[in-house]
Amino acid sequence: MSLRVGTLVAAGGRGGRKSKKKKARDGEGRGKEEAEKQLVELMSWVTDRIDQAGRVPRLSDVVEQAGKGFGFRGLSRRAISAALRRHPYYHLSSHQVKGPRRLGRHRPIVCNQLGVLHADIAFYSKRREFETPKTFQSGFLIAKDVLSRFVYFVILRGNRTAKEMERAFRVLLQQHEEAFGSDGHKIVSISFDKEPSVMSHRVQSFFRDHFISFHGFEMSDSKSKMAENVIRLLRTTLARLMAAKPPSERKWWHHIGEGIASLNSLPIEIDGQRFHRWTPADVNKRTLSSFLRVLHRKVPVFYFAQFEIAPQLVKFKYSVGSVVRPKLLATSSALIGTKRSEENLKKDRFRIEELVPYVARNYSVGRAYRCVNLRTRQSEVFDEWDLAVSN
Repeated sequence: MSLRVGTLVAAGGRGGRKSKKKKARDGEGRGKEEAEKQLVELMSWVTDRIDQAGRVPRLSDVVEQAGKGFGFRGLSRRAISAALRRHPYYHLSSHQVKGPRRLGRHRPIVCNQLGVLHADIAFYSKRREFETPKTFQSGFLIAKDVLSRFVYFVILRGNRTAKEMERAFRVLLQQHEEAFGSDGHKIVSISFDKEPSVMSHRVQSFFRDHFISFHGFEMSDSKSKMAENVIRLLRTTLARLMAAKPPSERKWWHHIGEGIASLNSLPIEIDGQRFHRWTPADVNKRTLSSFLRVLHRKVPVFYFAQFEIAPQLVKFKYSVGSVVRPKLLATSSALIGTKRSEENLKKDRFRIEELVPYVARNYSVGRAYRCVNLRTRQSEVFDEWDLAVSN
């Protein structure tokens, strides 16, 4: 009997605890609803100030109005700031910053296959010391193997038409065969920003005929770092090669071949680790397995970054279905002529389709989102710090 009573008492105690938790949840829900109503009223005040009084309240003004004007003392500055960022008048012009301490937190470009290239078009500006021939004023095509760091280049002749770009890629394939032989590894993929001539039917048909897959970068500055970095390296190398020559003889087209040969003969360096016995020209299909073993030993993150992380184990800032906009700080030349203080978000809106956790360079967990453009229906992947909530 005592056991039964004790059981009933215990059950009654548990029931009491459950009812208290339920009341707490109900109270929290009512608190959130009340806060939402207060934020709506506060944003209506902001709209009226702008439409009727012609005054644009700052965040501090809105916080002061919430506390002293309306007596909404339960609203935090953070909640008000978030609501103000979503306000239609403030949304595109709100100051945007990327995540703090981003160094080492970006996603490594991992590839265990040779023949995956990142490519771009580079230019040299005209110089006063000499006249640049018209045949060298269209720039040059440059590409870099993601795994081996081998560099290819082709000088463009004339305008960047589809015909000229097809010729340039054909020359690139010839250079590849000369470097690695007809029985060497094949070029299997080329990534490029969405240059109209490269996106043309003619060039895309050329890729298909040679069994090369193509990936077009949407946000070039944030996605094609490898190609942009090799352009910077080549400029630096050429500047040092031509430093001893008179200014009138510093004609880059005479020395670019020497600069490319220098880059392909230097020891590979990845994440500060120098591969003393390996140059880009040394990595081929016969030495690939040996190079990968050395790479994974010297830079272990390239091994661990191959594996997927379960999204349910990671806390994300945004959820699937949320509508977001990319920050313009993530793009290279968007909105030329528009001051960043005027518009800091891209006008296109994206809907989050998938949460993508990954292993960052510093072995922490990075957070990315696969999103679909609501206007073009194209898919893009963004890091968490490159996105802001859309209205």
